[in-house]
Amino acid sequence: MGRISLIFVVLLASCTLYILGSIVYLLFFHPLAKYPGPWLAKFTNLYAAYHSWRGDIHKDMYRCHLLHGNRVRYGPNRVLINSAEALNDIHGHGNNVKKAQGYRVLASKAPNTLTLIEKSKHAGRRRILSQAFSENSLRTFEPAIASRIDQFCNVIRANGAFGEWTTPLDMSLYFNYLAFDTMMAVTFDADYNTMDNPRFRYVMECIEEANIRLSVIAQASGLTFRRLDRMLFPRSAAAGSRFAKFIRRVLYERLQGKSVASRDIFSFLQSCKDPETGEELTGAALGTETATFIVAGSDTTSTTLASLMHYLTGSSRCYRKAIEEIRTKFSSKEEIQLGPKLNSCAYLRACMNESLRISPPGGSAAWREVDQGGAILGGEFFPAGCEVGVAPYTIHHDPRYWEDSDTYWPERWLHSMEDKEKLGGPQPFIPFSIGPRSCVGKPLALAQIMLTAAQLLYQFDVRRADSKEGWETQEVFPVEFELEEHITSTKKGPILCFRARTQ
Repeated sequence: MGRISLIFVVLLASCTLYILGSIVYLLFFHPLAKYPGPWLAKFTNLYAAYHSWRGDIHKDMYRCHLLHGNRVRYGPNRVLINSAEALNDIHGHGNNVKKAQGYRVLASKAPNTLTLIEKSKHAGRRRILSQAFSENSLRTFEPAIASRIDQFCNVIRANGAFGEWTTPLDMSLYFNYLAFDTMMAVTFDADYNTMDNPRFRYVMECIEEANIRLSVIAQASGLTFRRLDRMLFPRSAAAGSRFAKFIRRVLYERLQGKSVASRDIFSFLQSCKDPETGEELTGAALGTETATFIVAGSDTTSTTLASLMHYLTGSSRCYRKAIEEIRTKFSSKEEIQLGPKLNSCAYLRACMNESLRISPPGGSAAWREVDQGGAILGGEFFPAGCEVGVAPYTIHHDPRYWEDSDTYWPERWLHSMEDKEKLGGPQPFIPFSIGPRSCVGKPLALAQIMLTAAQLLYQFDVRRADSKEGWETQEVFPVEFELEEHITSTKKGPILCFRARTQ
């Protein structure tokens, strides 16, 4: 009995010494010990995982920078850096960083462009995918996009008598339906019609729920040990499985029912090759990439549209200028299509950019691991193995780069290059990231947003449900459109009423 007690005491003492030694090392001797930050984050990535679970990690990173400065220790081996120089050093071309190992836990059977860590493999994959988002490809997809937008406008119109205001509509939901239907049509040439039929709306709910667990393990990958994450988040794990089952069904139906000649992203990727190596996508890679398009593409488009309409209906001045531009440039809804005239809608584009600046989808830092040999980032050396990141929400709200950074002011995007130089040069703007890891689907997302917004402002008068008639003639200013972040964005509102215009 005495021998067992002695062994227990020795083990307990060893564990205690190890824990105390680890604490002392992390506090005083770790290469990142000199950086300030939240106390708990010095010891564990569970601090970041907790805020991911809450959905406020982008706001917490911003708060930490306000408290601790432009370099914040946000994990035992992580540093947030808030500077335009560091942004270019981390995300630009030719840097000595790579995607952090945490992305591996997000990969399914086959990694996609989001989760591929090896630079050479990612570059090859991107060369293939980018062919599906060229200008010529967008022209091919435009009829499917326009058809869904037309249906969307008809759905809105059906909620009220002609010439009268519609019933209040939660536009987060309706933009989710539109974006999902459009991405399914463009990606798989499939009509799921969630705008009119609730049968498949559960898929969007599954995506939001599944991403709660994924956002947590992206910050603390150790939670995947012995599937602990699935025990902690059973509902989220079940939602992910249900979404995967839906995607498998979609892929099976697409392969059975459509020829390679179909005009969708899937068929483009079936026939595309890496122009440098001649490599093609495997069946598994094709499946995981198209599933990623559905999730990421739907989220970015729907969130930006909801944000844009929130800010326009919250600012009488911006609303008046936007509708004047659209209704002056176009004489019919049929004229609104991709091309020079839509591209010339500078004020609408400025409103979109300003919405993306203040409320970016994905406002937290995307971690990058410093490679062998270390790297100088933002003028400071960081050793190999540590993880670094720049949070878009924080740098988008930094008054060093953005005058009146918390104010919705689209006119800032209309400055000439000379004016921008006076303001300190081009401002850091990264809603789609930058460099070799930037969003490959950005052209498609921007096309959908501009086409949808232009059609809404041309076909309807719009107001908040709690606004009175004639609100647009009064001085009204918007508050921030709040988002919850779980890799993708969860949002509510704006609650809007529409009145069809006589054309």
